[in-house]
Amino acid sequence: MSINTLARVFTPHGNIVYTANDFRQTLRIVIAGMIALSVSSFYNTSYGVFFVIYPIMLLSLVPVFNRHVAKQFVFSSALNCIEMVFIIGYLAQWPVIMTLVVFGLYVMRFRFMSQGPLFLFGSMGVVCQSTMLNFMSYPTTNWHTLLFSNLEASVMAVGLSALMHFLLPDVEPRTPPPRLEKDAARVRHESLLSGTVATLIFVVFQISDLSDSLSALMAGVLILFPMHYRGAVMSSLWRVVGVVLGCLYILVVQLVLYDHSSHMLLMMPLIGLGLAFGARLHVMEKVGAGVGFASITTIGIMFGQNMHPDGDLVFSDLYRIVSVTVALVATLTMVFIMHLILNCFAPTRYVIRNP
Repeated sequence: MSINTLARVFTPHGNIVYTANDFRQTLRIVIAGMIALSVSSFYNTSYGVFFVIYPIMLLSLVPVFNRHVAKQFVFSSALNCIEMVFIIGYLAQWPVIMTLVVFGLYVMRFRFMSQGPLFLFGSMGVVCQSTMLNFMSYPTTNWHTLLFSNLEASVMAVGLSALMHFLLPDVEPRTPPPRLEKDAARVRHESLLSGTVATLIFVVFQISDLSDSLSALMAGVLILFPMHYRGAVMSSLWRVVGVVLGCLYILVVQLVLYDHSSHMLLMMPLIGLGLAFGARLHVMEKVGAGVGFASITTIGIMFGQNMHPDGDLVFSDLYRIVSVTVALVATLTMVFIMHLILNCFAPTRYVIRNP
């Protein structure tokens, strides 16, 4: 079967633009996601979610691959591991100081994202920091395994991205997205708003026993990526729809396979099909972390974290929908309050100036 024949299966009707480059990106996401999930399941990795989500994130949010992308991704992961050792290992006995340090790191990374050139470095750091702080706050966590799993998953994600771009290169060169010109006040607003809310999420997860709510944590963090109130509202709506679609698909897969869900040969084609439709929707939306991205990350997290022999995804599925919805409502409330507070001061006021 030729690649052109496959392309017709995923080509939408009507006036929706779905280019040859989009189809290649869809295939890269699907194949890399299935390879990562297979490796994670075969070796029964302790933190399989890293091995599955990192390749999906990298190939979804960054449609090109070069040395600059690889260095940002790997260096961010390595730096984050070093920071976590100092924060949890040395500052855990002083919660106030630890929270201030976490706040400073969040603000710095969101500032990188707001300014543009180091967006991947900042976004990867935010995701790593949030996830690892949550895992390392529990006494049962093996730090050595966690840190090395994070590094190994980052290297594997870069390797898979390089391999996919080599095997499935773009048909035509991509034009870089236009760079937004932001004044200093807007950069401060976005950095402080997102950094403050991310820190509040960190405090909530430190105080409460929410070890089974990784999806809720990620949902709250990912809707901060637009770094302003209106963008967070749209991102939260996309996130809810994508999570519900992903969870419903997983529920259907679980019901169809029933007692045979531990057989990888039966599971992988269905997982690949779910990733394919989510990735196809993602590349058609062209909005970054939209509905499609939410659905493929949901499928990746669910299968990467919960797919074990004799494992039942039904409860995890329903729990995920409820926890994500609650997390998004709470996060949006905090974003709205911080937006109002920061807009009271001229140095941190968010104003969009028409050219």
